[in-house]
Amino acid sequence: MPAWLESELAQVPLWARIRGTEEIRQRHPYLLIEDVRDQPGLMRHVLELRPDLAALAQRLVEQGIRHLAFTGCGSAFHGAQFGSFLCRQWTGWTTESHESLEFTNHWSQGHEPTALILQSATGGSAETLDAAKHATRLGVLTVALTNTEGSALEVLCDESVCFPTGQRCGPDVSVLTTRLMMLYLLALEIGMATGTLDAHDAQEFGEAIGHLPDLAAQFLQEEDLNVSQIANAFKDQGALLLVGGGPNWFSAREGALKVEEESSLICKAYRPAEYVHNAIPLLSETVGSIVIAPPGKAYGRLHDAVRTARAARSPSLALVVEGDDSIAPDATFVIAVPGPLSEILMPPLAAVAFQLLGYYLGAERGYNPDSLRTDDLDHARAWLTAFPFGSH
Repeated sequence: MPAWLESELAQVPLWARIRGTEEIRQRHPYLLIEDVRDQPGLMRHVLELRPDLAALAQRLVEQGIRHLAFTGCGSAFHGAQFGSFLCRQWTGWTTESHESLEFTNHWSQGHEPTALILQSATGGSAETLDAAKHATRLGVLTVALTNTEGSALEVLCDESVCFPTGQRCGPDVSVLTTRLMMLYLLALEIGMATGTLDAHDAQEFGEAIGHLPDLAAQFLQEEDLNVSQIANAFKDQGALLLVGGGPNWFSAREGALKVEEESSLICKAYRPAEYVHNAIPLLSETVGSIVIAPPGKAYGRLHDAVRTARAARSPSLALVVEGDDSIAPDATFVIAVPGPLSEILMPPLAAVAFQLLGYYLGAERGYNPDSLRTDDLDHARAWLTAFPFGSH
């Protein structure tokens, strides 16, 4: 091992992935379960940022913005994909999303006045900082959505909104759900300012967003035991295939990442039609399928996915809204989130559900969900190779 790596590993056990505490836990309950359970309260506090996000929306409109590009890395990139989908629906503007390095290397500027929305929990991801610098060189307005006050990203960007979460451990949980809340409020305010959302729709969406923290709290209270039992049943699976459409393509991608980070179980995300066209050869008793199936346009094809898995004798898990009586009876296992809930408002609840599932899978499979495997020397080397200190 190089001397520099030996020195750094000696200084920082778990590569600073357990933030703000000297406590390292070796068994359930790990720190992560507390971060997962803290989210409803944090989501409620994000609602207090609505005046700031309304002011930001107004500035974007006044500056003539008509196109939004979204970027980030890891979970922040998944959030960028969701932000692009959401704002395309609610604002009347065109949108796109790119992973941060891809934005810097390959983005082509169009003719519409554009703002770049950059998401980062730490505000210090090297690729996202480079994307901000690249956008600034091109004269593009930059907006940071972060969870760390005074970060390098805030300094680089023209506008910023920050919500500190105090999350203590590695996998992005509360930083993700709080930024989803910020995206909902920003899209809602832009839609109102541009007139894309009429007063009735805006009021309905605003009230629904306001209820999301309560739904998350209810879910965590009611479904914890069920999710832990499903994790026990799934612990010996070789892989999981997650399926979601429309706004819940985000949920499938983010859910796959969380399960991988927390339990080291390989996951792959599909859109509904991709699943039935591409995934059937993979199905087996040890390759399970998970569908994210709120009421919506993708529901019928998601039902096909569950029936397809059953035909291949592959276990299936349906993440549905309470009261579902179509997909749920055909699935091997069911996780229900409280309703009513439309597909465009499902992502925060789905994110919490997969954080919880990943946590219990990690505990069942013998992995520390707090650590992103930095408690293993080889993986600590890998992290330090990919992310030298100060680069993430």
